[in-house]
Amino acid sequence: MARPVQDRAEVILAAARTQFLLDGPERTTVDAVAARAGVGKGTVFLYWPTKARLREAVFRLEAARMLTDLADDLRTGATHLSVGRVVRSEIAAVLENPGMAPLPMTEPDTPFDLDEFPGPALHRVLSIMQRHGLVRDTPTDEVATAFQTVMSGSVTLALAAPDRRATVLDAAERLIRSTYDRPDADPRAVAAALPEVLDALEDTVDRLVGSAAPDRPTTAELRPRPRPAPATA
Repeated sequence: MARPVQDRAEVILAAARTQFLLDGPERTTVDAVAARAGVGKGTVFLYWPTKARLREAVFRLEAARMLTDLADDLRTGATHLSVGRVVRSEIAAVLENPGMAPLPMTEPDTPFDLDEFPGPALHRVLSIMQRHGLVRDTPTDEVATAFQTVMSGSVTLALAAPDRRATVLDAAERLIRSTYDRPDADPRAVAAALPEVLDALEDTVDRLVGSAAPDRPTTAELRPRPRPAPATA
């Protein structure tokens, strides 16, 4: 029985993700992805003209999953809204599955649209936190650069020395927290900032998912989970 057209993008991306995990992104072939997805090679190219575009689409969805998980953890209180805790959470997320981490975090020389992720999302979140008095009075670009630098360096170190992972996470959180988090942040300010931060994260997830399969219309459900409805007063 033929697979419904609207399901193909979802199936191909899932197959590509699995194949990348098994063989690594460089060794994975489009033929292998097509075989795993149960479609012809030409069908893959209808959605993504090159393997590089397919690879970027998979990593965009991985970035979306990371931000979705972060939003869920912030919403439930599993992660506290502070720059130090957020950087620790994202480093840990990358280390859970480094082969599928978003490109800027593991391959800084690989082309990836930093105007889409993580730059604007991080700046928006930091601006919200500064406006609510949760971050020291420091230029947002400096805080964002420090966040990305610490994250990239920490991932590199933890992957090279897995036995030091806990120490790396502690050091990264402490470094960012002591430099940029406001130690006197009012819990009421955290509560006030949280809905805006969650909205910023969800907006970024929507953009990443929307750009994952831009070359051909698709009705596939690519989002990691439905966007929660805004809380009502």
